[in-house]
Amino acid sequence: MCSRDECSPLLLNLVAWGAVMAFSASSSGSSSVQQSEINVTPLIDVLLVLLIIFMVIVPVTPRGLASAVPQDAPATERTLPPLTVRVTAGPDRQGAVYAVDGRVVQRVGLGRALEAALAARANRSVWVEANPGLSYRVVAEVVSEAKAAGATAIGLGRIG
Repeated sequence: MCSRDECSPLLLNLVAWGAVMAFSASSSGSSSVQQSEINVTPLIDVLLVLLIIFMVIVPVTPRGLASAVPQDAPATERTLPPLTVRVTAGPDRQGAVYAVDGRVVQRVGLGRALEAALAARANRSVWVEANPGLSYRVVAEVVSEAKAAGATAIGLGRIG
């Protein structure tokens, strides 16, 4: 082995070339103890290279979403709300009472009333409102009549 004075130039050359990275020798008194220390310089170099690579890869110009903004409807065209059919329980809970846009009609004339009301509208949608106490069959018959009359969209709601 070499003494400390003889090995100093060799140790400095190895450190300069990066051969000694994790250990440093220190002498305190007569005994020499090796202490391990991490050398953070290569770690910082790698992190800086990665940072530069990611900065080059990520595009600098922001790209937005291609979206179309809806235009307002022309002022001359007036859109009507959907045709409303109200179905309520009849007197003494017997049968049902049908009203197409506020006009009371009989069950037999419901189909003709729906056809006439839908023919006058560009929007061929129907909104069916019914009492919760009515049977499902009654509401299903109204929906079936609306489909047969030419309704394109049918919505369901409840009264009260």
